[in-house]
Formats: sequence, structure tokens, C-alpha cells
Amino acid sequence: MKLLLIQPTNQLAILKSKFHFIEKIAHSNFLDLSPLALCLLAGITPPDWEVKIVQEPKDTIDFDEEVDLVGITAATHTVKRGYEISDEFRKRGKMVVMGGIHPSVMYKEALVHCDAVCIGEAEPVWKDILEDVKQGKLKKTYRSKEHFDLSFYTSPRRDLIPKRKSVFFNVRNVETSRGCPYNCDFCTVSIVHGRKIRNRPLKNLIPEIESVEKKTLFFVDNNIVSNFQYAKKLFREMIPLKKKWAGQAPIYIAKDRELAKLAGEAGCFGLLIGIESLVKEGFEKYNKSLKNLDELKEALKILKDSGISVEAHLVFGNDFETKDTMRESLENLLELDFAAASLNILVPYPGTKLTACLERQKRILSRDWNYYDINHLLFKPNNFTCEEFMEEMQIVRKKFHSFKAIYSRTLSFSRIRPLIALGVNISTRTHNKARFTLDCVKEKNLKTGEIW
Repeated sequence: MKLLLIQPTNQLAILKSKFHFIEKIAHSNFLDLSPLALCLLAGITPPDWEVKIVQEPKDTIDFDEEVDLVGITAATHTVKRGYEISDEFRKRGKMVVMGGIHPSVMYKEALVHCDAVCIGEAEPVWKDILEDVKQGKLKKTYRSKEHFDLSFYTSPRRDLIPKRKSVFFNVRNVETSRGCPYNCDFCTVSIVHGRKIRNRPLKNLIPEIESVEKKTLFFVDNNIVSNFQYAKKLFREMIPLKKKWAGQAPIYIAKDRELAKLAGEAGCFGLLIGIESLVKEGFEKYNKSLKNLDELKEALKILKDSGISVEAHLVFGNDFETKDTMRESLENLLELDFAAASLNILVPYPGTKLTACLERQKRILSRDWNYYDINHLLFKPNNFTCEEFMEEMQIVRKKFHSFKAIYSRTLSFSRIRPLIALGVNISTRTHNKARFTLDCVKEKNLKTGEIW
């Protein structure tokens, strides 16, 4: 039996030739990330199945390939391409099962395009799906009654990923936990993985980390330090492995100096941190543990002294947002010692509390999933016209991502892998390209009137 696993891409993410050569390189080859979800599925697939993984846009799909089952994982911004792929295979008589966050939340929509949907975590039901395919009894939906026990976690089949070259570094994804207790109004993580934190036992995690052939890792956990004691044990055991890694964590990691120091000693060179907002209204909305700039400055210093750089993730478009708050955010952002920052437009993802609220208020402008990334305004802002908001985003992004500012930040982090700092800044500049955002949105609006 042959199984083809596919990770689609968003066609809008392929930039046009008008961008600088270095930005095009950074966009396509900044890093090589393994498609962890598909590697995990391959790892729990019985040996009588032959498995192949295709990762767009790096790989090309052969729709005429002889396979017994096609599996497609998709997020909201990639699901439209996922549907196109599924439709093409089904035209050729192939069975398709879809999974991932978007199909889990919008499974009725997904079933228009595929034969079955795996809702939520796949591990508890994957072997049932494969057995039903063999028996010709595939059901429409598969959903586990409870979240997967990570004590039974099977290491992903990273050997199925071709070796590729990247400009800055090759990296392999690793997972140590699932779940998020915060249930933010714009986030879908707790919808799929639940609000209870589940950690993998170190007795099977550490050997997996040691076995990864790449020296550089990325921990995909939404919060790698959700359990301080667990994280300290993990970092202590990682020190002898001499890996280098980045991950995601809240800024309060700096409140425990021992934890920050251990993370650095274990090889952490960078953290993606959801700062969300840098103005008083935002601190209050997101109930952040550090509630002013002085506390943030001190936290960033502690992390930098530990050898850890921070990429801040900010969200613009909340109802408290005004021109003044956006300009204040920019001033504060430039003042703080971040190695990089991703400046994101709030996205009303299906299934979130934010989306339910905006739908009640009839403020959603489009449900074209291709535009559900961080670069398109998909709802009517509270204190702006759509044009005014996008123009302010252009100002904020252009000033923060100027080459002069990038050079200054890279120089500031010359002691902590400066090439990575440069690469991250160029990559975020590319993905946050304000001119691309504004032109693309206006063009779409003129054609359909659906979206700003």
C-alpha cells in the first residue's frame, strides 16, 4: 500500500520578481524546516505502507502517481491550495483524507473536497483510518474522544525529508509538549490541542534530540517553558548534547534567571515571543505578566546576557488601535532591544472568539482563505477606514524594517549568531513587506470588492 503525505503552500506567498534579490533568497531559502506533522504520521504508519512526503513549494506534486491514499495537512492560509490538490487527486479516483487546524475546525467545508477529515490530533485515530482504507470502509470523520497521551509519542520519520541547502541554516523541528492554557481570543491552538499542558517524558525525548542529524533545532511548542521544573530538567539534559536551538516562550521566562541561564547553556540562541502589544491598552487586553517598558527592558537584558536573542511578535488591528497607538508601538519597538520583530495584522481565524464577535458585528470582509495570513486586513477596523489602517501599517513596517534599522539590530546581536539575526530580519522584512500588502489588497478589492 502506498501513502502520499502533502503539505501545501499558499500561492500568494510566492513573491513577485520586483523584490530585491536578497529578499527572494531569504523567502525561499532562509531555512529548511521539516514538516513535523507529516513526519509524525509517517512514524506511526504501519510498515506495510510505503510512505512519501511532499512539501510545497520545495517539491512538485505528481497527480498521476499511483497511490492508495493521499493525506493533506493544512492551516487556514494554505487550505485553499490543499483543496485544489485534493480535488485533482479525487478526479483521478484517489482517496484523500485531510487534517490540520483548519479542516478540524471547518470539517464540513473540507468534506466537500475530500473523502474524510481527521479532526484534532491524528495519533489516536490514524491506524483506524489506514485500516478502514484497506477494508474499503472509510468514514467521513475521525475524532479521538480524548487528547493523545504523549507518553506514547513516536519519533517522526525525518529520514523521509530530502536533504536541502539553505542560505542561513538547516533546522529540524522537535516537539516537547502540547496544549495552551491561555485561550487567547485570536488563537486556535487550544481548540485543537486543549488547554491542559502535556509534556513528553524526557526518557524518550532526549534520545530523539540526540539522534537528530542536524545541529540546529526548532522547538515547535507554543511555550517551551510552560512547566518551569520540566524545562529546567530538559535544558540540563540537553547541555551535553551541544545542540543549538530556537523556540517559542513567553517573556516571563526572564523572571526565573536560573531558567534563562539554563536555556542559554543548553544551546538556545533565539526565542519567538508573543509581545502582542507595546501600549497600555494592549498590556491590559492581553493581561501580560510584564506590564511596562522598563520591565520589558530588564527581561530582554537578562535573556541577552544568557546568549538569547528575541524576535517579538506584535498584533495590530485590535479595537483599541488608533493612529496614536500604532505610532507609539513603533517608537517603543525601536527603543527596545529586540533582535527582530514580526509586525502582524490581526487575523479572524475560523473557530476563535475573535471571529465569533466580528461575525456578530458583521465586520468580516472576506472568507477567501488565501488571504488569512498576517498581511491582509480581513475585517472593518474600529477607528480607521480600511485604507487608513493599511497606510499606518505601511509606515510602521517600513520604518522598523529599513536596512539601517536591520543593520543596527544585527550589530547589537553580533555576539549571538549575527548571521541568524540578519537572516531573521531580512525574512520578516520580506513577509511584512508593506508595499506588497497594500498593492495586493487594493488589486483584490478592485476586482471583487470582497477584501481590504
